[in-house]
Amino acid sequence: AGDASSLQITAVSAAAAHRVAAHDSAVAAHPWLAKATRYCLDRIQELEEMPHAYVLSFAVLFLDAVYDSQPRAADLLKRLGGYIPDDGRVRVEGGTENEALRPLDFAPYPGRPVRDLFEPDVIGADLVRLAGEQQDDGGWVVDYARISPAGALEWRGAATVRAVSILRANGVV
Repeated sequence: AGDASSLQITAVSAAAAHRVAAHDSAVAAHPWLAKATRYCLDRIQELEEMPHAYVLSFAVLFLDAVYDSQPRAADLLKRLGGYIPDDGRVRVEGGTENEALRPLDFAPYPGRPVRDLFEPDVIGADLVRLAGEQQDDGGWVVDYARISPAGALEWRGAATVRAVSILRANGVV
């Protein structure tokens, strides 16, 4: 239903808010953040089977964002890590034919607890893959289902900024 809460969108929004809250006391103190955090932790705790790939990814990123402030996060992160195959590739049900989330979609930045879910060589191989996907014009393309050609162009900019950010943070560029 359109009025039902969603772990997917709440987790990705709350994770971003927690990153901002580390630098902005108004965001940290906002009542929505506390409510969204409780909601996400409770829904993640209730998961009894592999969720959709994007729900899994955003829940993992949320747990990484709250790892230091929420006592339940460590155990929940470890439990969700059990849904991620050793190669870190999670197929996106309902996506394009070969659409999958990869290790850097779950653990883009070094020094974070989520990186412990992956062997270093798995992250290394994914960094090589990501760097190798740069196009001749310097950008990256998206590989998920597109709504329109204009949407693909819009998301291409975001994909490029994200790729450069990840590669820079990991010492590749």
